[in-house]
Amino acid sequence: MEVINYKNSIVNISNSILKYFNILPYHETLKDIDKLLTAKKYQNVVVLLCDGLGSKNLKDCLSNKDFLRKKKVKDIMSVFPPTTTSATTSFLTGLTPSEHHWYGWDMYFQDSNETISLFLNKVKGTKKKPNLDVLKRDYMQYETIIDLINKKTNKKAYYLSPFSIENPCDTLESVLENILKLSKEKGQKFIYGYIENPDKLMHHYGIYSKKVQQEVKKINDKLEILSQKLKDTVIFVIADHGLISTKYINLKKDIPSLYDMLLRPTAIESRACGIKLKDNVKKEDFEKLFNTYLQDKFTLLTYEQVLKLQLFGDKENSYLKDTIGDYLLVATSNFSINYDDTSPTFKANHAGYTKDELLVPLIVIDCK
Repeated sequence: MEVINYKNSIVNISNSILKYFNILPYHETLKDIDKLLTAKKYQNVVVLLCDGLGSKNLKDCLSNKDFLRKKKVKDIMSVFPPTTTSATTSFLTGLTPSEHHWYGWDMYFQDSNETISLFLNKVKGTKKKPNLDVLKRDYMQYETIIDLINKKTNKKAYYLSPFSIENPCDTLESVLENILKLSKEKGQKFIYGYIENPDKLMHHYGIYSKKVQQEVKKINDKLEILSQKLKDTVIFVIADHGLISTKYINLKKDIPSLYDMLLRPTAIESRACGIKLKDNVKKEDFEKLFNTYLQDKFTLLTYEQVLKLQLFGDKENSYLKDTIGDYLLVATSNFSINYDDTSPTFKANHAGYTKDELLVPLIVIDCK
């Protein structure tokens, strides 16, 4: 497997923004962004993250004459795994997943012996509230670049999304309206906007559905209209990951002999599965079953191999070790793994190791 390029990724955009606001970056910055920001000294720096709008998905939904395609500068990388939990946290913090620890939808915690669906705050596959409340941030605490700008400078930073406490925006229209409104206020500022589509639509209808194409075209058209109303502003349009069409393997139904070897439910994501074996299971027996049923669809990595490849970044920590367990199954085809019938299935998915999931566009809209 190739190494994730954490020098040309969404993490580096965040660090360029920190640098622009005179805050010491955690990682390397993107030089072309640095050059643009330094040369033009924008009053408003805006990042709009469109969930799931990977480079391939953008190309599939828009022609090369459409606004966003024309404004695309290059492809950059997401993080691993390319999924909303880890990627949006990476952008918001300027840190790699191995530093902020929000690795995926499900994580295993040794302290409470629970596999927890993080954003739902539920024990995986149930409606039960976990003993460990990770959403209170007693665990895996982090500081966002928005926090840092507001705390360390005399500039302002804003967060626009359905999850924002101060500026809740649950539609594309409300995010764009607030960008326009905030841009007119005095002073230099950073505005981060998040929209949940096309990811949400792609999961349910597929990457080539008419609904998805219409939504991406709407994003394109509304951003072009907004750009004509803005002054002294640059908008970076990015994504957290792309999506691909997928098929599912249900371990309990399809490979019961392998399912019976597992000590607990799989963790992280259905295309990046942490596997913990029962104490009485020999690793060579598990690997034999893997080679029989999954070798052509997934890459099998030990925890030590994951560290050597620096898939999640270059930091080792107990959260990563516990949640991976003995092995990480990384999807290199269009298949996803479900632990059992409690796991959801989608027409399109992400978090695997394919270019269509890992590559996202860097789109620059200069409204100077």
